[in-house]
Amino acid sequence: MIQRSRRVRRARASTPTVSIAQWHNPKPEDNTTPMLIGTPSLGLIRLEWANAMDGMVKPPNWSVAKSSPIGYPVGPAQNMIVDTVLRGPFRALLLIEDDTVPPLDALLLFDRWFFKMERKLAPPIVSGVYHIKGSEEIRRGKTGGIATLGAEPLIYRGGGMRAYRDFMYGDVVWCNGIPTGALMIHRSVLEAWAREPDVPSDTIPGYPHPCKRVFEQPSRVWQEPGGAFRCMTGTTDLYWSEQTIRRDILTKAGYGKYAKREFPYIVDTALRFGHIDRATGVITTGLPNGMRADGRPSRKLLTKAA
Repeated sequence: MIQRSRRVRRARASTPTVSIAQWHNPKPEDNTTPMLIGTPSLGLIRLEWANAMDGMVKPPNWSVAKSSPIGYPVGPAQNMIVDTVLRGPFRALLLIEDDTVPPLDALLLFDRWFFKMERKLAPPIVSGVYHIKGSEEIRRGKTGGIATLGAEPLIYRGGGMRAYRDFMYGDVVWCNGIPTGALMIHRSVLEAWAREPDVPSDTIPGYPHPCKRVFEQPSRVWQEPGGAFRCMTGTTDLYWSEQTIRRDILTKAGYGKYAKREFPYIVDTALRFGHIDRATGVITTGLPNGMRADGRPSRKLLTKAA
């Protein structure tokens, strides 16, 4: 009894704002961490990327498998990976694309989010941050006292909006549009998608099972009643972000309190992935932690100036 009381006191001291009951996992079997790392690829990768993938530090006692469909378009490849998750024992899917370079501690940081996901203390969709290749502002002459912008982060708040930059690197950012190059999705989200009655199943050559079309690259042309032709194209990631909200997938997955938010997804900007140019090997990383993405002075710099 004395030892147990000491453990409880230590736990309360380490989490002063969260009750012990809130952190308790009532299903011990759910404390396992089988995770699938999925990477769609056409087969051409950089050695720098491969070294970074192999060099990720795995948390103690973790169980990790990898799936890399080669030679398929992004949407079908992602759906094959999702199907592998649903047919296996995996608790979460981590999508890492073949040109997003993970930091050494990526799995350690994702594991913390995964722990919170399992206990409903975080939304079931969390992304690291990476940037559009070569998008940093480069000025050959004098700046005139105007700050230059770093690379454009792939974080979005609303369709048709430019990238969201109102944050300091190291912040947790809420958004409703995320990429799939550094994305962790809890299994419950994929199960909710698979239960949608109107989501079709596709037969993909070379893959033995029909796959639910969870990810889809929008490509549509139609004619308006007035005669005008319209077209819609886009990427699988932002379309999936939008459809997940429209279908209320988070509520169906058991995360209703996050579904109510205007921006239900999280991007952890301390979880910094590089974006490598396959032709040159140049890696776009964005600004250092503590710097603002919108060019304004950070709190750190303002404190020093004062």
